[in-house]
Amino acid sequence: MLALLLLPLAAIADHALHGVPMASGEVRFTGGSELITLAGTLSRPGNVPKDRRLPAVVLIHGSGPNDRDETLYGHKPFLTLAQAFTAAGYAVLRYDKRGVGASNGTQKGVTLFDYADDAEAAFDFLRRQPGIDPARIGLLGHSEGGMIAPMIAARRVEVAWLVLLAPPTVPGREISQYQNAQSALDRGASEKSALEAADEAARLFDILTADIPEFERDARLLAALQRIREVRQLPEAFVESQRQTLNSNWFRQILTYDPAPTLAKVDKPALVLFAALDHQVAPALNEGPARAALKDNPAADIRVLPGVNHLFLRTQSGAVSEYPYIKGGLAPVLLDALQGWLEQRG
Repeated sequence: MLALLLLPLAAIADHALHGVPMASGEVRFTGGSELITLAGTLSRPGNVPKDRRLPAVVLIHGSGPNDRDETLYGHKPFLTLAQAFTAAGYAVLRYDKRGVGASNGTQKGVTLFDYADDAEAAFDFLRRQPGIDPARIGLLGHSEGGMIAPMIAARRVEVAWLVLLAPPTVPGREISQYQNAQSALDRGASEKSALEAADEAARLFDILTADIPEFERDARLLAALQRIREVRQLPEAFVESQRQTLNSNWFRQILTYDPAPTLAKVDKPALVLFAALDHQVAPALNEGPARAALKDNPAADIRVLPGVNHLFLRTQSGAVSEYPYIKGGLAPVLLDALQGWLEQRG
């Protein structure tokens, strides 16, 4: 059973930035491999007796080289969430991804399952900490983290609850094709050009998922990227940068991995929030499969929040190009949704 939040989260986020007592300490723990040491921050309420066992949450980031605050274009959504939950009486663990910040290792050759193993190691580390109630630890995953959290919950009965923010619920191929088309539209392209961008991506994905020897796949991908570069008159650096990204173990796995069957195994309280103006994990593509996957879970709550983008910031358009210019932190509509849902859990 979850502890009630002590203050409305929308208010907490503001107070946490202006002096609500919070005790944070640097931690290190072994990741999904014995060779990986992950560095993070464990935050606790500064005004709670040390002998009181606290509910807690692990924050699981999205794709890319994310640090413990999930820093992007100056925004630090995980820092704000950590401050909010800590002020509400929760302990919060957030960490740098392997190969990022103070965590060792590299992202080269890493798969989605490796990142899931790291997140599970974070969960186990938090369960062992003094002053933490191991029966009241939840997982909050954003974007890619919204795929990882259900992986852990499906195999670990100890997970108390899930909050999934903009989780992909269809194979990455569908999401990536959508992103290519939407990105073209955001740049002012016509619908015809946007469809052509999606088709161009689909041809690359066909190469990446073909059952052919690695050397042949790489040769075909290189030739296709060279053609794109020539048609678009792009710099030569485009070819190698795209080649390394697209032909990575992580991306090729993401293309074919379907999150829905794993999500369907989740039988514990789950809050799934999509952003109405999300141009990366669009509700139009992902809300329906989420509802279908969780239809037999009476403790699942799925919503689309208005006026926010993929980072759950208030936005005008939702375009990624707008991210650097948005002022302010996480939108109150997100924080209020979290507040209300946690109160319902009792």
